[in-house]
Amino acid sequence: MVSLSYPQRFPGRGHRSGVWRRLLVLWLATLTVLVTHAEPTVPLIELTQSDVENLGPQVLLLADDSGRLSPFDILQPEYASQWKAQNEQSINRGYDDTPFWVQFRLNAAQSIHKEWHLVLSNPLLDYVDVYQVFGNSGPRLIYRSGLHRPNQSRIEDHRFFIIPVEVYGPTTYLMRLETSPSALVPLHAYPSDEFWSPLLKADIGNWLFYGVLLAMVLYNTFLYTTVRDVSYLFYGLFISGFGVLQLSLDGYLAQYLWPPGLIYHYQYNIWITLATVTSACFFIIHFLNLRQTSRAHLWALYGMVALQVIAGILLVTIELDWFVRFYTPTILLFMALAISAGIHAWRAGFMAAKFFVLAWVLFALGNAVFLLGVEPPLSPNLASKLGAFAEAMLLSFALAYRIRLLREEQERQRMRVEAQSQFLAQISHEIRTPLNGVLGMTEVLSRTHLDNEQRSYVDTIQGSGSSLLALINDILDYSKIEAGKMSFRREPVDVHQLVEQQVKLFLSQAEHKSLSLTGDIDPTVPAWVMLDAQHVRQVMSNLVSNAIKYTDEGKVTLTLCIDPKAPRLLEFRIEDSGIGISEIDQKNMFNLYSDVDPGRQRKAGGTGLGLAISRELVVLMGGSLIVSSVPGQGSCFTVKLPFLHARRRSEEARLADPKSQNGFRVLVAEDNMVNQRVIQGLLEKLGHQVVLTSHGGEAVEVRQSETFDCDVLLMDCEMPHLDGYQATEAIRAYERSHNLPRLPIVALTAHALEDVRRHCLDAGMDDFLTKPINTRYLERVLALTTRR
Repeated sequence: MVSLSYPQRFPGRGHRSGVWRRLLVLWLATLTVLVTHAEPTVPLIELTQSDVENLGPQVLLLADDSGRLSPFDILQPEYASQWKAQNEQSINRGYDDTPFWVQFRLNAAQSIHKEWHLVLSNPLLDYVDVYQVFGNSGPRLIYRSGLHRPNQSRIEDHRFFIIPVEVYGPTTYLMRLETSPSALVPLHAYPSDEFWSPLLKADIGNWLFYGVLLAMVLYNTFLYTTVRDVSYLFYGLFISGFGVLQLSLDGYLAQYLWPPGLIYHYQYNIWITLATVTSACFFIIHFLNLRQTSRAHLWALYGMVALQVIAGILLVTIELDWFVRFYTPTILLFMALAISAGIHAWRAGFMAAKFFVLAWVLFALGNAVFLLGVEPPLSPNLASKLGAFAEAMLLSFALAYRIRLLREEQERQRMRVEAQSQFLAQISHEIRTPLNGVLGMTEVLSRTHLDNEQRSYVDTIQGSGSSLLALINDILDYSKIEAGKMSFRREPVDVHQLVEQQVKLFLSQAEHKSLSLTGDIDPTVPAWVMLDAQHVRQVMSNLVSNAIKYTDEGKVTLTLCIDPKAPRLLEFRIEDSGIGISEIDQKNMFNLYSDVDPGRQRKAGGTGLGLAISRELVVLMGGSLIVSSVPGQGSCFTVKLPFLHARRRSEEARLADPKSQNGFRVLVAEDNMVNQRVIQGLLEKLGHQVVLTSHGGEAVEVRQSETFDCDVLLMDCEMPHLDGYQATEAIRAYERSHNLPRLPIVALTAHALEDVRRHCLDAGMDDFLTKPINTRYLERVLALTTRR
């Protein structure tokens, strides 16, 4: 039987296991080679004759996560694979704030310089430890300093960390650095003392930069105090905050301005940044007028301000490295928001916004480089400063443009107020002229024999005319206050008599409503004081009149005393038992045209201007006007005014209650026939003789005549041929040239403005009467002028 055999195609199990062993050995050998090649070698940095050497791209870094590694530990073989090459221009650990080690080797064998200085150009390193590795003994500490250590630990008194070393052949150095997150650490080697020159140039450039910022702060503070625009205040705060932040980042704040015994923490920079961003937000809001131009940007910036508050809370609750990761995008978002708001304002027609947008674009570019730690041709700190410098220059143009707009707006406002004042003055003049005829003739008529019915008609006409005159006076007063033309004149006044006169003036009005009107004067109040008597009387008259108007039964009391808390303040109190005022009405009653009860207003009469004018007058006199009231129980208005003691005026004492002066011969220069009849009728009813002339030229001729025997001249200001001013000047010149006694001249005009009064006095007139003519004032002026 033939058997067939086949060759064996597969080896046995023993043979197969040997193959797998050989493959495993080969794989392990390959892995060993790869691991061996993965360990970075420390490059040897050759130091040349005189050039500065940037060591940043040629160092190795090792993270010390535990913070406990010693220089001996990191040189052990188990850490050899953990060293990482640093290929950037500056040492950059990103947002990691754990301590780390730096290793590098220097060789100065080919250089004539053996003494070198290592310069760490970051002044905010918390801890800096430098070791030199010696072959036999290992690492040895040669330098120890840092922001959290005393400034005396630094070998060189400089904001940067400067480490002197001696380098001959290849030498290994180790550095242990502990710093804040996102910090760039430039590291350079300088031959001998050659580092001083570039560092000094950098210091000079920095202080020039701070000088520009300081000038901008002072300039904008001055502008704020001048134009009172808060945009300049917030811009000054923004620039101040940014300047202080740069002082800190450059190390000057910790080196020169920080108390020696206190540790300077990096968190202070965050607090400064929070305040700076907040100021910048308010600057943008006010400068671009976002309340009117863009509500969306307005609320976005308010949200950014709120975000700064939240960031401040987070700063004290979370780790600093995590906070920086959160806050850096916030700053980038803020700068984008500022640019967006500027573009919107530019498109809306605000031309100053074009400078604003360009300024913030440059500022954002420079500071984005700083925040992101990018290494451009310029250092991040320098890029930030150049961006800020460009922004300051461009915003100065924008702010100057805004000043021009403000001045133009102020000029338009001034012209508008001026035109309004002139219009009101002219209208007042045109109304007063016929009103003088109405009131004057009714005054003359009231002095004739009338029956009861006729006198009632005359009283109605006089009351209506007086109300119309009060309205005209209120409108003129408020227009003068708005235009800033209300003038004040302090003079000696018998304040006791002033109160008594107010009581007498309104006594008949109070008795007509069966009210008791009394005056109460504290005996400690001096009789004669320095006050603006005219405006005090105006305020008192308004308040007493209102008290009577809104009181149906009971009493009204005018009290004068010294403020018990301020002995240099006079206190006038007007108390009534009237309708009272609610708390809501008390808040609004000093506003223009406000009133407690419109229905009651229509019944009682009034313009709604009186309290607003009184409040403005009191404030302009340096005092205050306040109200306290309970509805249904009455009200109390309190006026407090500063005063000075004064001497009694004998002339005022004689004429405190002037009586009618009979027998005067009065020359009247008036071109209006109705006004001639009015003034003639009033004077003749008062017992005086009247000589009428129709213009200033005739009055001058009468004065120059040899038979002139008049005692006083009443001169209208606006007349044909020769007006009252020119006529007065001609008469005064004639009197001086002929050595004649000065004739009393009293202006008669329908203008009630202070400018007109001043013009009359400058022309040589002695006093001033406004139309419609009040008989009581006419008697008083005649008495005063004829006795001078």
